[in-house]
Amino acid sequence: MPTTTGAKPFLNYDEQLALLRERGLIIANPAAAKETLRKTNYYRFSAYSLTLRKDDVFYPQVTFEDIETLYHFDAEIRKIVFEFGSIAEIAARSYIAYYHAEKYGPLGYLNNQNFQSEQYHAAFLQKLYQALDKSSDPFVLHHRNEKGGVYPFWVAVEEITFGALSLLYKNMLAEDRANIARTYYGIPRKYVENAMQCAVVARNMAAHGGRFYNRKNLKPAVLLPVALERAGVKNDQSFAYLYALYVLLPDEHRLTFINAIRHAFRKYSFAQPRYLGFPEDWENLILQPGSARRLQNHQ
Repeated sequence: MPTTTGAKPFLNYDEQLALLRERGLIIANPAAAKETLRKTNYYRFSAYSLTLRKDDVFYPQVTFEDIETLYHFDAEIRKIVFEFGSIAEIAARSYIAYYHAEKYGPLGYLNNQNFQSEQYHAAFLQKLYQALDKSSDPFVLHHRNEKGGVYPFWVAVEEITFGALSLLYKNMLAEDRANIARTYYGIPRKYVENAMQCAVVARNMAAHGGRFYNRKNLKPAVLLPVALERAGVKNDQSFAYLYALYVLLPDEHRLTFINAIRHAFRKYSFAQPRYLGFPEDWENLILQPGSARRLQNHQ
């Protein structure tokens, strides 16, 4: 059995609250605070207090409700990332399937010569077949039962994860990646590859309750346009990942995405944009006409 040497002792909810008070946190409603800890886990919840204390001592006048505000703000950001990440994913599926099927035919995705690495292509097909075998989606059942198990690319692509789609795009022939990036995103392919990787990470964080507030050292780092680099944007913080998602959105969803983030900051005004890596004047930096497409000149 693993040793408990060095592990922190278990604390019940009352003891957890007592520890927070001992560190200077103001708790006006212990019963409500206890219920919050019961539902969120002390370790997860306390992570949102990192910007409100130095070491283990809270700054003066910090309340339990302040931490809750940051917790709820982060939940709002997760909802935004998940919603718009889904939009970006669906669009990418459509772009890739249409382009590839038009050029190579409905079953061209089965031919490893249409991809860069035969090894990665084989791994992709293995995961795809596993997903198709498990699927109960009506359109999959139709092709399984009525079409002899033959799946055109525009059907098959609907059964892979966003992560698998990102890897599939990265393994396409360089010319095809470049054409998709230019036709549908208006930017060089390396930026689409990178943005898709980062959007997958962000979507997974959002889906599994990951923290965006005060999050650093995200990987991979985001490839940023010159304007954002000059504004001091860190390429491994949450804002950069939100920008990567923005790059992948169809034009008609971009302003809605920005408005959703703006609304989150207004709703939870205690949250500080700098703790997500937001630069000053972030909206104008993003919303300048053709901002994402300026990457075309940033080779």
